[in-house]
Amino acid sequence: MTALVLTLVFLGAMLLVVGTFVFINRRRLAAADAARIRVGDTGGILRGEVPLSILRDDRVSDVKALDTLLSGKDITVRLERELAHAGSRQKPGEFLLFTLLSAMIGLTLAQFAIGGIASVVGLLLGAPVPWLMLRRRQGIRRRQFENAFPDALDLMTNALRAGYSLQAAMEFVGRESQAPLRQEFLRFYDEQRLGVDVRTALLAMQERIGTEEARLFVPSLIIQRETGGNLVELLTNISNLIRERLKFQANLATLTAEPKMSARVLAAMPFVMFFAIYAINRQYMEPLFSHPVGKLLVVYAVVSVIVGYVIMDRIASIDL
Repeated sequence: MTALVLTLVFLGAMLLVVGTFVFINRRRLAAADAARIRVGDTGGILRGEVPLSILRDDRVSDVKALDTLLSGKDITVRLERELAHAGSRQKPGEFLLFTLLSAMIGLTLAQFAIGGIASVVGLLLGAPVPWLMLRRRQGIRRRQFENAFPDALDLMTNALRAGYSLQAAMEFVGRESQAPLRQEFLRFYDEQRLGVDVRTALLAMQERIGTEEARLFVPSLIIQRETGGNLVELLTNISNLIRERLKFQANLATLTAEPKMSARVLAAMPFVMFFAIYAINRQYMEPLFSHPVGKLLVVYAVVSVIVGYVIMDRIASIDL
């Protein structure tokens, strides 16, 4: 019975999330669909997978009250940058609403599972879920950029050798590349074609990508445009440097694979042992769910395992 109630609560919360998102963004979704129908897949700045607007939308939320509350805040600016690095189309206000909803779902599930004051742990565990998902999307997008960037620079070098201008070479790379490089290169081309200065468009591209490769590529390109030099040779050297960096990262990942796997095994072992003993002798584990002290011990154990895994993973992770 309890499992059925929890399942219904989860499904209801998911339907609430989807319904709220569609209701808040109904106008923007309708406008995007209409633009796709009018322009098609090959037209102007809407030719990418993600349609772009000519006008900059500075709102942080489609809800007017939330937009007024969050506009101009430091957390909003930082959150906009984080969402851009993940390639997300969410606005900061929408993301914060999802964070609040996730916290409420965690609190509800914890209330059903353990009850009492210990249910606050569900609130603390539910709130970080959207942020963890955002970090995961950022990591996936970052790896996609890192793996595709050297080949994109080779394409750009060949286009420059063939007589293309810088802007035309960037468009060529955008048309021939896959997402997410495709959107960023085509956006740069469309921005400078609409009148944005090349330097400004390049810096905006670097800010949206947010990887070390972009921080190496964009300043080098800006300096070359201001001081002169052999652009083809510069891009070739950057491409070779990025490839060597990726090889070093792969070797480093191999060396740190053992401690990371140890962290996963040690974190999973308590849960495996718990369910194994519970399957063999349920009465032996029953006090953990029926007695108040047992519930607190379960919460303490779960939090301890999560904290221990995070610490071990951070120790094994090396940022370059």
